[in-house]
Amino acid sequence: MTTALLERKLARAQAKIEILESMIEDKTRELFIANQGLAASLDYQRQISRILPESLLIIRSDGTIKDTNISATKLLRYSAEQCGGMPLDKVWPTSDQTLPRVQDEGVIAGMEHTWMTADGTAVPVLLSISALQAGETELEYVCVASDLRERKQLESETRHAQKLQSVGQLAAGVAHEINTPMQFIGDNVHFLRESFTNLVDLIDVFEEVLEAVPEETVAKSLVTRLEDAQEDADVDYLRDRGPQAFLRTLDGVERVSKIVAAMKSFSHPGHDKAPLDLNQAIETTLTVAANEYKYIADVELQLGDVPAVMCHSGDINQVLLNLIVNAAHAIEGQDTNDEKGTIVIRSELQGNDAVISVSDSGCGIPEAVRPRIFEPFFTTKEVGRGTGQGLALCHTIITDKHGGSLTFETEVGRGTTFFVRIPTAESASSPDAGAAA
Repeated sequence: MTTALLERKLARAQAKIEILESMIEDKTRELFIANQGLAASLDYQRQISRILPESLLIIRSDGTIKDTNISATKLLRYSAEQCGGMPLDKVWPTSDQTLPRVQDEGVIAGMEHTWMTADGTAVPVLLSISALQAGETELEYVCVASDLRERKQLESETRHAQKLQSVGQLAAGVAHEINTPMQFIGDNVHFLRESFTNLVDLIDVFEEVLEAVPEETVAKSLVTRLEDAQEDADVDYLRDRGPQAFLRTLDGVERVSKIVAAMKSFSHPGHDKAPLDLNQAIETTLTVAANEYKYIADVELQLGDVPAVMCHSGDINQVLLNLIVNAAHAIEGQDTNDEKGTIVIRSELQGNDAVISVSDSGCGIPEAVRPRIFEPFFTTKEVGRGTGQGLALCHTIITDKHGGSLTFETEVGRGTTFFVRIPTAESASSPDAGAAA
């Protein structure tokens, strides 16, 4: 091969090398620019995640916290440095019950749980958790949490406002219930005051007689005055009716006191769970709602031996009120030829559950509307009488707040029975237990 030919081949090879070097340089420049863009994008996304209003936790497969955003550190009251490497169960005590489910299912959304802050405050949160493959074998979890404290507070205030609205609607009936005993209290007090005045007059004359007797100067006129005073006092009548008047007055005072105590108990907000005597709650609610049913139905109580249950007392009172008033309205809406219906309220212990049933002899629930009776704003009552929030509120209180159930059985033309079932064990109705179930 000649030298000239070799030089030509070498020149062509050199040209190709230059072209390849240029291409590599271009690709390297493109890759550098792409890496810069990716880094900028990752930094941008990281900045976005850090300023999100929701709390964000990145959790390692070993159950420790890898990273947090600003909202999470503010919520938990730990610094970012303190969170790094912290065991997750320190801030989320029941995490070991949930993470295995995420590993199996990939994503779990909309769970209510409780987190613990650095100062020991329990914070209700709504969680969404996703499993993320961080490497060939490493698995991480991305947890997004919304603070539910404001929502819970608003829900509590809304329920309390609805309860006070119910009390306001019952106010006229309660006033009537108080007015009746107050009327005979007033009549008895007038009777006793008048009798007391007559007795004082009689005693005055007796004293004059006693003064005159030792001197044997009892005048005929004084005897006449004594006889008149004795007749005005009507001692025999007073001896017969006086004790009854006192008893009726005391009974009236007791009835008024009972109504006032019932109203106080019923309207108490009851923010925290406390042991509640369900039978006492039933009787309290019946006292408050008496004017709603007493002209419509007779109430039969079949109260069993039920232990005190951890409840929000105000909410349970609201549920009982709604069910009792609904029962009265169901009976009122049925043509019974002015005959009073019957409301039967039972309480009993079934296993670990306290069960209250409210039965009415009303018109029953038509089959077409049964699937909708727990829907908010759905009502079959005429405009102005029903808001459609009563049974929906009851369902939320019993199922969401107490981990129980609200069900019913009905037959058109024969009546309806609602069953309130509440777990007696506190752990069974906790938010974490309900979410993990």
